[in-house]
Amino acid sequence: MSERTSAAIKLVFSIALVALITVFAKSTLKQVSFFTFIWLQLLSASIAMIIYTFILKKEKFPKNLPRQVWLIILGIGVLNFAIVRTIFIYALDVLPVNTHAYIMNFVGIVTMVLSALLLRERPGFVQIVGAVIALVGIRFYFYQLPGGNEIEGIIWLSIAVLCLAATNILMRQLHLLETQYVSNNMVATLSICVGAFPLVILGAIIDYPLPSIGARDWLVIILNGLIAIGLVMVVFNQVMKVLRAYEASILATSGVIFTAIFAMPILGDYLELHEIVGVLLMITGIALVQFYKNVK
Repeated sequence: MSERTSAAIKLVFSIALVALITVFAKSTLKQVSFFTFIWLQLLSASIAMIIYTFILKKEKFPKNLPRQVWLIILGIGVLNFAIVRTIFIYALDVLPVNTHAYIMNFVGIVTMVLSALLLRERPGFVQIVGAVIALVGIRFYFYQLPGGNEIEGIIWLSIAVLCLAATNILMRQLHLLETQYVSNNMVATLSICVGAFPLVILGAIIDYPLPSIGARDWLVIILNGLIAIGLVMVVFNQVMKVLRAYEASILATSGVIFTAIFAMPILGDYLELHEIVGVLLMITGIALVQFYKNVK
């Protein structure tokens, strides 16, 4: 198995886990306020990554990092955690889970555009065709676009899409620098802590004393922190050394497939014919994106 194939499989598997716990999160948000959910999952992710990086992996806090590296880590923390995670959970609270997944799937397209403009990593023809097919598949899957009181959630989630695409570019830019400066684990840990710190402090103040939360909801919140934030951040840092920014992001659009599958037994949402067509087109598009073409 090639390094690129291994990276792609690792990423898609992580996305499947995220889709599963996101569906459970939709259910938990009926019992827990979105802001309480946000800061508790960020706290869980921060603690887990600190333990993993500094205790289990025994890494030391990086010293004498170049200013550019610190700025990138700061940017990732603010964009991906302070902004994206807040909007992500808020939008999940107000939008249907499939609508939420649909909007988030524009990240790949936006990243591809930013990658071409900022990193000059122009996609090959086959990859462009794959992206178009994936986009057409999304349109088939969600045949009727959401409207009405969901507009506010869609607008906010669109902002999160732009911020997440910018995060992908920053992560790729970091790996274009000299790698001896800081490890993948350290990047994940520092950026998570940077983004989580202000929200955890604010949440602890606003939610004091902490409202009653059931055991199942606690489990969902913690798993969202451990998997959707901690694990995915580490995986993305690893695969971005192999895959281009737009490749990794478009692969992540497989989340809409897994979300639809998991939503059926958990939330009672079942696929219709046009949704099945959308899934098949999405799979075809993702397969085409895997064809690598080195475009300088």
